[in-house]
Amino acid sequence: MILDQASKTAPSGTDAQIVSTLASGLTQPHFVAVSGDYVYFTELHGGRIGKVRIDGGDAITLADGLERPMDIAVSGDSVYFTEHHGKTVKKVGINGGEVTTLVKNLHAPYGIAVSDDYVYYTDMDWGTVEKVGVNGGEVTVLAKGLRDPIRIAVSGDYIYFTEYAATRLSKIKTTGGDVIVLALGMDYPCGLDVSGDYVYVADRDDGTINKVRTDGGESVTLASELQGPIDVAVSDGYVYFTEQNGGRLSRVSTSGGEVVQLLTGLERPFGIVVSGGFLYVAESDAGAIKKVAIEEFGP
Repeated sequence: MILDQASKTAPSGTDAQIVSTLASGLTQPHFVAVSGDYVYFTELHGGRIGKVRIDGGDAITLADGLERPMDIAVSGDSVYFTEHHGKTVKKVGINGGEVTTLVKNLHAPYGIAVSDDYVYYTDMDWGTVEKVGVNGGEVTVLAKGLRDPIRIAVSGDYIYFTEYAATRLSKIKTTGGDVIVLALGMDYPCGLDVSGDYVYVADRDDGTINKVRTDGGESVTLASELQGPIDVAVSDGYVYFTEQNGGRLSRVSTSGGEVVQLLTGLERPFGIVVSGGFLYVAESDAGAIKKVAIEEFGP
């Protein structure tokens, strides 16, 4: 099912009150997370975990010397992240300090999420979804035999994840069990978010934003003819998404309809998160973290 959609440019006269650069001079910032008064981010090629205040200021390094830190999550007083080439899952305090290795000897850890007392993560090359306690300890393999699982989200009793080589979106209970396939036949499913009864997912190579019920069923295309959509965030009835190849930050209603371009001319935007009426985006090739006042674009 493809819902009608069109394109609409964001309001003219965009200025610093609507869009602001919180941090610059970074080396390939990749994913972002917001907690309290700070935006936390990974620098894929810079090998750093950093943070910057949500109203701007100097970027603060929390950990460096890492090997391709990838995804990031913040819970309590700790920042959790996957080290893609370092083959580890680690954490560091929100104010820096000692870096603790929670899991080592992985192959290519990618996505990460924290819920209650557990850290959930994917390992692309091992084809697994695993969990470990927030303080380390025994690792539990929840699913194996997968094909390049990447992004992950936890909602209720389930973990939702994308497998780009298997072209599918699936879920599994946080305690393990059978993998339940929700959608098949995507080209390159990647970023996802869960809101209400739906999972929203970006299909990079198909150029679409889709939604699927959390219990499966027909996949609904909300936006199409996009250029490399890579990440999504859902808030107040809208799906916000980045187009890595198109250099755009846009939104579409969770019911479908017109696509509103909020920002254009970006340099390979990647991870996004919505918090407190603002959208935060990692602009990889520009080496920047940007903040967008989404309410300025109207309902």
